[in-house]
Amino acid sequence: MAIQVAASSSCHSFSTKYKYDVFLSFRGEDTRHIFTVPLYDALQHKQIKAFIDDKKLGKGERIAPALLKAIEKSRISIIVFSRNYATSTWCLDELAHIIRCKEQKNQVVMPIFYKVNPMDVQYQANSFGEAMAAHEVRFRDNVEKVQKWRYALSEAARLPQAWLFEDGCQSGFIEGIAKDVYAMLPPKPFHNIGHMVGLEPRIEEVMSLLDDSDEGACMLGIHGLGGIGKTTLAKAIYNSIFYQFDGSCFLSDVSKESKKFRGTVCLQQTLLSEILDEKKMKFGSVHEGISKIKHRLSRKKVLLVLDDVDELKQIEELAGRCDWFGCGSRVIITTKYKQLLLAHNVEKTYEMKVLNDHDSLELFCWHAFHTINTPKGYQDMSTHVISYAQGLPLALRVIGSNLANKNLEEWRPILGKYDRIPESSIHEVLKISYDCLQDGAKSIFLDIACFFTEEKLESVEERLEACHSGARFYIEVIVEKSLVDVDRDGCLWMHDVIEIMGKEIVRREDPSNPGERSRIWDYKDILTMLHEDSGSDKIEGIMFDPPQQEQVEWSGMSLKKMNNLRILVVRNAQFLTRPKYLPNNLRWLEWKEYPCTTLPSDFSPGKLVFLRLQIVFSNWKSH
Repeated sequence: MAIQVAASSSCHSFSTKYKYDVFLSFRGEDTRHIFTVPLYDALQHKQIKAFIDDKKLGKGERIAPALLKAIEKSRISIIVFSRNYATSTWCLDELAHIIRCKEQKNQVVMPIFYKVNPMDVQYQANSFGEAMAAHEVRFRDNVEKVQKWRYALSEAARLPQAWLFEDGCQSGFIEGIAKDVYAMLPPKPFHNIGHMVGLEPRIEEVMSLLDDSDEGACMLGIHGLGGIGKTTLAKAIYNSIFYQFDGSCFLSDVSKESKKFRGTVCLQQTLLSEILDEKKMKFGSVHEGISKIKHRLSRKKVLLVLDDVDELKQIEELAGRCDWFGCGSRVIITTKYKQLLLAHNVEKTYEMKVLNDHDSLELFCWHAFHTINTPKGYQDMSTHVISYAQGLPLALRVIGSNLANKNLEEWRPILGKYDRIPESSIHEVLKISYDCLQDGAKSIFLDIACFFTEEKLESVEERLEACHSGARFYIEVIVEKSLVDVDRDGCLWMHDVIEIMGKEIVRREDPSNPGERSRIWDYKDILTMLHEDSGSDKIEGIMFDPPQQEQVEWSGMSLKKMNNLRILVVRNAQFLTRPKYLPNNLRWLEWKEYPCTTLPSDFSPGKLVFLRLQIVFSNWKSH
């Protein structure tokens, strides 16, 4: 049984700097292990930062100032009233301070009556009456203290946001409290947007389209050029409204992720896990995933974002129809291709337009000067520079970062390069930032663009340091240049427009023959090269990771021509013949389902720094 009233709106407008979301006041010997710790764990699971005191005070000890400070620095205080709560002077001091914070700072206070009658607390009857009578005897020379405690007990028991547990399912009761607390707290942004320019009116326009829908589920598509800010807009909207739904999920880079081995199944698993707040469920096919999404989410109000969709089947297999989701659900799709939205009968669409000159200048200045205003002496050049970006936020960010921390004399030769670029070639505009890098940074950039987007930064740094002296420094440089980012999970992330630019730089090394390029990542090119033994000493890195497992027939000698090969990564492929030769220049060797128990006898691993082999035992007999 629960007594509950919604929190007042004031809890959404706190201005105090809080350290904790929740402070837990409880009698340790009554409820620590059987109730309060499970409640703490449930709050933590919802990413609610709670304070729980682990210390046990001896008789007569006073409450520590740090504990009082923790109460003051919490948005919400939860008081777990139990049978022996009032026997502890420490608990009573906590309670008195909590009530003071409620009265003076408008702190939200939630009493939980754990197997006690609220009337016993309010009027100090039964165990609470006995405890207070004992305190009056003990503190007969300090009547004011006891009166303060009695007042705090009475005030707390009368509060509207209250929960009463007598018996029944305790885990469900705890989950209900956690959900209530989560709803009371101001929404926490899931995605870091950075400096927003020109987004507010766009957010309002999209919100208007979402609000204009009927009570059923609604799909909305955001379309526009690559680098125009579709993902940023979707993240901003997600941050603004996610807490209004039963569950939410933002699926990033759908086009890229869906093309990986079992990629769509993994996306379906992530979708269900995040919306239902459960561990990832296991299923073996896209069809089974569709069935589970429809079954589990058809009565839930959900928010789902499919970011960067480039094929119709991605929408069909992840969001299907509106009736897959409950009333009030919202599905937002971002794509470069409006035709995809029309083909799926997405009725509500929003076209992202380029930034106007005013917003373009502000965004450029933010990245070039770390301020929204143009410094004296830079006004004319800055106005000229923004014309190169054609209103694309990505280009403005990259150009601004490229010119940051440089004086006007250093700007002039760089601007000369921009001036020679055809007006329509945004890739060439972005490439200027690459051209301005040192050779070591260029090599690192190409390695990341071709091989290591979405890999953990720490892991890539460690391994590339073996291939390039100063790799960590160069990675910092290209991050500062806005050519690559590090996401909230610590993984490298590169905008697809920049990734395409990097791969195009490598492709131009020899447009007709992949075997004469420095890096190869297309699995079809790699298969052809292995079949035909057409590699060369130009190749420095190979990433063989086909979307479906490939069976590879080769002589085993194809790598003999690749004396400068530094990086060899093989995943999701079954080689029928073991490698008979490996280049001695290898620094990074990763081979899943390696078809032998030994490396080639003439391989000298003196330069090898990273080695990961997963050996296939079934292949032993054939070797």
